[in-house]
Amino acid sequence: MTERRHLLFGSAPMCVLAASLIFLPSKAWAGGVPPQFLLQWGSNGNGEGQFSGPHGIEVDAVGNIYVVDTGNNRIQKFTSDGVFILEWGSFGSAPGQFNHPHGVGIGPSGNLYVAETGNDRVQKFTSEGVFLTTWGSFGDGDGQFRHNHGLAVDGDGNVFVADRDQNRVQKFDSDGNFILAWGTSGTGDGEFTGTNGVAIDSAGNVFVGDSSPRIQKFTNDGAFILSWGSAGVGDGQFDYPRGLSTDELGNVYVCDRDAHRMQKFTGDGVFLKEWGSPGIGEGQFNSPYAIRAGGNGFVYVNDSSNHRVQKFLDENSCPFVCGDIDGSGGVVDLADFGEFAVCFEATPIETEACLCSDLNGDGQINLADFAMFAGIFGNVSTNSPPNCP
Repeated sequence: MTERRHLLFGSAPMCVLAASLIFLPSKAWAGGVPPQFLLQWGSNGNGEGQFSGPHGIEVDAVGNIYVVDTGNNRIQKFTSDGVFILEWGSFGSAPGQFNHPHGVGIGPSGNLYVAETGNDRVQKFTSEGVFLTTWGSFGDGDGQFRHNHGLAVDGDGNVFVADRDQNRVQKFDSDGNFILAWGTSGTGDGEFTGTNGVAIDSAGNVFVGDSSPRIQKFTNDGAFILSWGSAGVGDGQFDYPRGLSTDELGNVYVCDRDAHRMQKFTGDGVFLKEWGSPGIGEGQFNSPYAIRAGGNGFVYVNDSSNHRVQKFLDENSCPFVCGDIDGSGGVVDLADFGEFAVCFEATPIETEACLCSDLNGDGQINLADFAMFAGIFGNVSTNSPPNCP
């Protein structure tokens, strides 16, 4: 292994390696390739790691998974590989109890927010399930709800709630103080026929799933930007869109519940890929309710009527853009070869940090990936994140 490091990091041999590989053909990045199934956990029941129709799902900054176990009126917390950590909640209306919990989001400080349909409120907890505060009641006033559904939190800690039966989105600060609301019943721009999932990208744009069916995109203060989708089962069509999520690159994932599939789009609604079919097998779904892009290309899906969580790797969603492995903002340069070499010693992949270096997706970091990397290296000369060739 010492000789390998000399080959990769020595200045002269490094240049020889780069020069010898730079003209090798690179593998085309297939945007339509479905994510790779990795693992699943869960079964029907009320024990630890079991579920009863789970709805919301969220991932924290260190990769822990929070599942809204709707039928069991509780929250369960797991490691990124599905190992049970803790749970909290029971049926009721007291602080820390739930009546049909649904959407969930995590704020920048790590606190958890849960939209609770049966009690028409939002509850706030620490990441360990300690109750902090609550707000909301049944009604149509500011801060009141009628079947509150999806929930998302932006980078400033503001909480957005899909107030489904009132065809609106409400925005609150991190303590539940009302800020604004937008939406009325209808099919025009900024109107809704039942607000479902909510997601927010890193720029603060708000995406809302509408039962009409379509996705609408708004500014952080509710100004309409664009929409896409129609009824159907074709690419970019929906048969009841439910949960939404965004990744580090601003792409949007949609749970197309009644079509039993996931769809992925750019932030402007351009179709990228879809995966899934009805069933109980790996990568199949039965009324999936929620999806969450959890960083490093990992995607988690609440496969609700199969009472399980499925984990996928969507390699085109890695935070490192193409060959920008050191995360220097889209610049693909010799510094990335050094970062690549660290992963090159870990074969097969041993850490999540190396996943984005497996450019050809064969589960190993090897010379084939260097060839692909070099092809990208020879085609990119921009200081902004490039599109994969």
